[in-house]
Amino acid sequence: MTQQGIEPGGDIALASDRPDVEAARRRAARFARRHALFGAVLLAAILLRVIAMLGFRGPLLYPDSTSYVADSVRLTPGLVRPSGYPVMLWLLGPLHSLTAVVGVQHAMGLGLGVMGYVLLRRARLPGWGATVAMVPVLLSAYAVQIEHFLVSDTLFAFLLMIAIALMMWWPDPPVWACGLTGLLLAGASLARSQGFPLLIVFLVYVLVRFVRWRTIASIVVMCVAFAIPVAGYAAWFDHVYGTFQITLSNGAFLYASVATFADCAKIEPPSAERRLCLNVPVSERAWTAYYIFSGPIRAVPGGPFGKRADTLGTSFALRAIRAQPLDYLRAAWRSFWETFLLPPSINADTIAQRVWAEAQNGYMFPAASPKLPRPYAVRTFSSYDPVGPGLHVVQPYAGWVRAYQRYIVVPGPLLGVIMLTGLGGLIVAWRRFGGPALLPWLIGVCLLVTPAAIAEFDPRYLVCIIPPLCMAAAIGIQQAAGAAKRFRAGPS
Repeated sequence: MTQQGIEPGGDIALASDRPDVEAARRRAARFARRHALFGAVLLAAILLRVIAMLGFRGPLLYPDSTSYVADSVRLTPGLVRPSGYPVMLWLLGPLHSLTAVVGVQHAMGLGLGVMGYVLLRRARLPGWGATVAMVPVLLSAYAVQIEHFLVSDTLFAFLLMIAIALMMWWPDPPVWACGLTGLLLAGASLARSQGFPLLIVFLVYVLVRFVRWRTIASIVVMCVAFAIPVAGYAAWFDHVYGTFQITLSNGAFLYASVATFADCAKIEPPSAERRLCLNVPVSERAWTAYYIFSGPIRAVPGGPFGKRADTLGTSFALRAIRAQPLDYLRAAWRSFWETFLLPPSINADTIAQRVWAEAQNGYMFPAASPKLPRPYAVRTFSSYDPVGPGLHVVQPYAGWVRAYQRYIVVPGPLLGVIMLTGLGGLIVAWRRFGGPALLPWLIGVCLLVTPAAIAEFDPRYLVCIIPPLCMAAAIGIQQAAGAAKRFRAGPS
């Protein structure tokens, strides 16, 4: 009798559960159908990164990688670059695995595509349109290459995309979202210093959506949230190096940006800065980055990244810009324009083009396992990961990735088309200050202009530029299509 009493109750419970289970299955099926195309692209992106990790066991190393890992082990601020990325390495330190760091960066790369897709769908783009816009983000070999390096670019792009998502999620972002955005921008700026000018872009975006006191509160909260961690980092830097700054490399980079054209007869620098003058004719001078590490600033007491070089280099550069503004603009424009050209050959006519080609090749997955770095670098990496920094190339996976990276990229001309497409969308929506495409487009352009204005563009910077520009282009096409439809419909 007890068994009979239990069974009906059990049947009733199961019957009452079935509608919920079936409803959940139907919702899951609808979700899968709705996002099937993006799911296929995301799956391909995951597979691509898995194959890359199988073919290249261990991280790819850039000259900056050693200092990043060293700063994470000692947990000290870097002289040349802010230490946001070393802090991430320090947080991942308990894993004692550089391969795990690479895996986290690949996951961040996937996250960029997912966030971009979600934002575009929220902006009412069709699934296929949002998916196509994220193909360069998820499947470009450039992104996979940089994610495999121990460099700060992927972390920077990831934090920046979260900040973009917070601002674009609401037509008028709440105050708390603006505060969180300020924190994210501070983190991104402390990962890569090109993030500092982006605060102005975000403030402009908030300001053009002015809603009385709430906009003022949002701007104040964003600025305060940005300033607190940056000031805290500067205080830490001051405690270690005795100067309230973020780095001591600004002078060297600014000096390099003007060294290719600076004419001391026009600048008339004071005696302390004359040591930075070049007696080489402008036509025979080297490329910009050369003058950071091998030019006259290297001979300044304390080295190119000492306090004196920072002061002298900054002062000299500002004098050169004031005395030769057109030469400076021409140099910056040339660096900006070269971003949209096809990579030159290593046999190019000019040394600057050959250096650009070598830099591009330096980010590619290698054909064979590279030699270990110098002994002191090996000790640094081994203190973080007992396995050390060795990269092991494993076939056939490595061959597949190397074949892939020759063809599936975002070349300069395509990047130019993407940027201009976004600009077209802004022009169409000029009555609404460019609409939702305004923020990602301004961010992408700012990230293009800043390196060209300060030093020179580097191929690795594309990782953080492509996602916002692709979003702006997709929204721009949507805005242009809507405007064309309204024009055909005529006045109502």
